[in-house]
Amino acid sequence: MSSPKGRARGGFEKRPQRPATLTAGAVRAALQTLGAPTWHDLAQHLKVRKGAGAHRLRRLLRGLEHSGEVRRGEGSAYSLNADAAVVLDEVVEVGGVHKLRDSGDALPAAAGARAGDRVEVRRGPLGPEVQRIVEPSPAPVVGCLVEGWRGQRFVESLDPAVKGRIDVEDDDDTAQDGDIVEIRLLWATERHGRGAGRRRFAGRIVRVLATRNEADRAATAMLASHGVPVAWPPEVPQAAPPAVTEADAAGRLDLTHLPLVTIDGADARDFDDAVFAAPRPRGGWRLVVAIADVAHYVAPGSALDLEAHRRGNSVYLPDRVIPMLPEALSNGVCSLRPHERRLALVCDMRVSATGRISGYTFAEAVIQSRARLVYEDVAARLERGAGHRGDSAADEAASLRALFDVYQALRGQRTARGALDLDARETVLTLREGRVAAVSPTIRNDAHRLIEEAMIAANVCAARHLERLGAMYRIHEAPAGEKRAQLASALALGGVSLGAAPLSPKSLQAALEAARGRSALPPWLLAALLLRSLPQARYDSRNLGHFGLALPKYVHFTSPIRRYADLMVHRIIKSGVAAPQGWLEDAATHISMTERRADDVTRAVADWLKCDFIAHRVGERFAGIVAGVTEFGLFVELEGVGVQGLVHVSRLGTDYYQFVPASMSLVGERSGHRYTLGDALIVALEEVSVEARRVGLAVVRRVKPSRGRA
Repeated sequence: MSSPKGRARGGFEKRPQRPATLTAGAVRAALQTLGAPTWHDLAQHLKVRKGAGAHRLRRLLRGLEHSGEVRRGEGSAYSLNADAAVVLDEVVEVGGVHKLRDSGDALPAAAGARAGDRVEVRRGPLGPEVQRIVEPSPAPVVGCLVEGWRGQRFVESLDPAVKGRIDVEDDDDTAQDGDIVEIRLLWATERHGRGAGRRRFAGRIVRVLATRNEADRAATAMLASHGVPVAWPPEVPQAAPPAVTEADAAGRLDLTHLPLVTIDGADARDFDDAVFAAPRPRGGWRLVVAIADVAHYVAPGSALDLEAHRRGNSVYLPDRVIPMLPEALSNGVCSLRPHERRLALVCDMRVSATGRISGYTFAEAVIQSRARLVYEDVAARLERGAGHRGDSAADEAASLRALFDVYQALRGQRTARGALDLDARETVLTLREGRVAAVSPTIRNDAHRLIEEAMIAANVCAARHLERLGAMYRIHEAPAGEKRAQLASALALGGVSLGAAPLSPKSLQAALEAARGRSALPPWLLAALLLRSLPQARYDSRNLGHFGLALPKYVHFTSPIRRYADLMVHRIIKSGVAAPQGWLEDAATHISMTERRADDVTRAVADWLKCDFIAHRVGERFAGIVAGVTEFGLFVELEGVGVQGLVHVSRLGTDYYQFVPASMSLVGERSGHRYTLGDALIVALEEVSVEARRVGLAVVRRVKPSRGRA
């Protein structure tokens, strides 16, 4: 039953929630009106009386003086600093970066403003600073509805740009506790006193996001909160040709006789690459990588192309895929299904016995995959020598043996040039009825590595081919500045000094190997530390090389079904005409953002479902490894679950623990007890917040301390 209008749940009168009148913005407005008032003039204008009000005004003035917005002159008169004037502007988003519409200045990531917000901005010493959100963006925020004390309701925001709780005004009784909802912000104000520096929000629930189960709930919430396009605009065609026509095949190289095969995961639905290899008479091999010719079906500037660019890439979640292209294309005529003719852009390479690519050609072709193979089956066949499965598969088996030989040669070249080899630990979630039934480690075998090396070889050839035309490069820069300092600290934990010499991939890989041999840290944890200290790979119109792969030039060519960068590379190869430099720069910024967005969503959904997986086990004990140390506590990875939880420093006992960054330790001031990265612990699961992806732990006992020093 609906609550009486004007009353909150429980029968209490509902008080209107409004921002406090005495704020920094009110003080600025008064100074602008009065010019250069004394403290008493200002207090009288603001109707501030003695006691708490006067104390608050003095504190606000001191803060404004400290920030440089206000200065005090002769006779203790206060005035606004013209050089630090507060201006009104609107936040816009350009390629994932928040900027001010009028000034064009970029806002820092921690500004806490969304695209569409009208804000008061002051230019500080480090750039523009958002002082106040004057009018929140009309775009709704996604969050989880919570029934609070005495029926008061709020939404716990899941939007990365809006932190904390949103009070619900203009209540909607159709939304229930725990529902994932969209809420439109009505106002935002700065907090003072406790919680200073954070904003307080209020809003109106717009709608409840329909959900079927926990996996759907997590995916729906994270996709919406990160702004991932899900619905197809009506102008984008959902149909596609059912098969390759003779007109499509006209003028193309016919490679249907080659025993090409696709090798993918068991759950893959779109197959965009097929491979073949054969020994060459004078040594070495012929390696053919055939990639679905998506560019043939997606015309530049079409509605389909514009939507593919907007999406940037496909997003893969445990229960679904949000594709870059409609399924009629991605799972249909562009998917290299076995025994069906398909259009492909083929990279035909000559690989020497030592793994060097001595030549290559690109061609538009028609192919026909012989088989759809799965990594595990291929790895098993390679282990027993890729034996025959009958005469009809003899050429396929011979190609697999040659592919394995090519892989070993290419892998040798990879090792020789010093490409990084990190043992990152990943997990796969098995769902049953929309919930996690098991969390298993991802196991990579020689079939995974074979395909990876074949794709890298084709990407390198594409980069060479486009060197004079320019391309959408995949770049990974060497760690410098703060990133290099983080890298040095990570290696120091492994007993290895990075030194001051210029850093190369080979020298870093050698340092990593030495650290693996000397460190008590698990290899996966050492790899995780190094990954955190490396810059993120991204797209750029400039060729800045790929540090991690130790390659001077690199592009993405092999996945045009799921990455827009690859589609752009295909178009340039096919046309022989470079894209305009300005357009490439803008596209690089945009698709780098969509890639980060997809990674964030994928990680958030996985964390949500892992938390749901253990939520019913509160009170149980787990074995864990300290995977991170901060001044406020320990992050512990629970063995066999793949979940990290926080042991807050307050849960370490009555001693005062001091953070020692050099050794990544928390050290007890009185007891000398030390918790260090890599320590094995038994912890109790105290609290799980599924939607917030937070896990609270308490230390039960230490199993085995690490060998590091405080």
